[in-house]
Amino acid sequence: MITADIIVLIALAACIILGAGLGFGKGLRFITGGIVGKIISLVICYFLFGIVLNFGFVQDLLLKFTTALNDNGSWICNLLLSIRIDLIVFAVVLFIVVQLLRKLVVYIIANIMQIDNKVISVINRLMGIVLLAAFVAIITLIVFQIIAWISGTDGAFYSNLDGSAFGLDKLFVNNPLNSVFESIRMEFAGGAGE
Repeated sequence: MITADIIVLIALAACIILGAGLGFGKGLRFITGGIVGKIISLVICYFLFGIVLNFGFVQDLLLKFTTALNDNGSWICNLLLSIRIDLIVFAVVLFIVVQLLRKLVVYIIANIMQIDNKVISVINRLMGIVLLAAFVAIITLIVFQIIAWISGTDGAFYSNLDGSAFGLDKLFVNNPLNSVFESIRMEFAGGAGE
C-alpha cells in the first residue's frame, strides 16, 4: 500500500463521516452552493441557450427589443446593437432563471430528504455518503486531468501512484475525462481541416 492509497482511505472515511453527518439534503445544498452552483448553472445555460433562444415568444421579445433600439437611432443604441446586446441580455436573464430554478429544486429535494422519518433519515444519510463520494471522485478526475495536461501521464506524479492497490495509476493514465477532451480536440481538428 502506497501513500496515495492511504490518502484514498482517509478520504473515504471522511466521505462516510461527513456524508452521513450532513445527509443528502444538506450535502446537496453544500455542493450546489457558492461558485460550484454558479458553474452548474452556467453549464445548464450553455446547453439550454440554443433551445430556449428558438422559442417563439423569446424570438418575439428579442425582436421587440432590437426594434426599439433601432427606432431610437442614437449612437449608443447602435453600439449596443453591434455587440448583440439582445443576446447578452437573453443570456443574463436565462442565467438568472436557471439560478432560481436550481435553488428551488435543491430546496425542495433537501427538504424532502430531511423529513423526520426513520426510513427517509437512513436513505438521506446513505445518499449523503454517495453524493459526497461522487463529488470527491469528480474533483479527483478533474485534478488528474489537469496534472496530466501539465506533466503528462508518465511524469513524476505518475510515479507516486504506480503500484496503487486501488488502481490510481491506471485511473490516472485511463482517466475517463481524457476521452471527453480528446473527442472535443478531434472535433475541432476535424473542423479546422475542412
